[in-house]
Amino acid sequence: MVKCVVLGVESGSYTSRSGEEVNYTKMYYFEVSSKANSSLQKGFIMLNQNIYPDFSLSDFSQVPGVYELGFRASRGYRGKLEPKLVSIDFLSPLSIKENKDYFLIIGAKRYNFQPTNGSLMKGVKVFAIDPMTQEESESYLGVQILETSISKAKLASFSQIPGYYDLAMEQVRGRNGASVYKAIAATFKDSYSFNPPSSPPSVTSSS
Repeated sequence: MVKCVVLGVESGSYTSRSGEEVNYTKMYYFEVSSKANSSLQKGFIMLNQNIYPDFSLSDFSQVPGVYELGFRASRGYRGKLEPKLVSIDFLSPLSIKENKDYFLIIGAKRYNFQPTNGSLMKGVKVFAIDPMTQEESESYLGVQILETSISKAKLASFSQIPGYYDLAMEQVRGRNGASVYKAIAATFKDSYSFNPPSSPPSVTSSS
């Protein structure tokens, strides 16, 4: 069992290229023990996993929340071994104070690579929560997760993670030509601490 913070669970469907309807239930979470403070990474790195059809939104007592999650190795896409969720033990609710001005950054990771026939790309990938997006509907539980890259940023400039930051945004053209907002700078405003306790009821996959 792994102690995790589950921040969001999303359920829905989409149409594949072959015209087939594909259902999904995605869980957005991070492992409590994954916190780092190095020259490559600070804070937590968000993970997400499709847990359909074994689990649904109704299997989560409260989101955001602290859970112990059980995984086993399973063959996934193209036969690759991947962790598969098999059990959920709810430990405690997690209250994230609303803040209409700032994002709560929970993790940041430095990147530095050069694509084929391209120029060197470096900066910081940021994983953040918008504290004003708490939702409880038929398709989503929890808070919305923002994953964005800030080019030319330095990891050292993120003084405390987790923490509240003012993200400066600019409008840019996305891959499909649509306008999207992208973070261009982050300014630290206040600290934040996740304090996960313990104690359970559980849900186990029948598969």
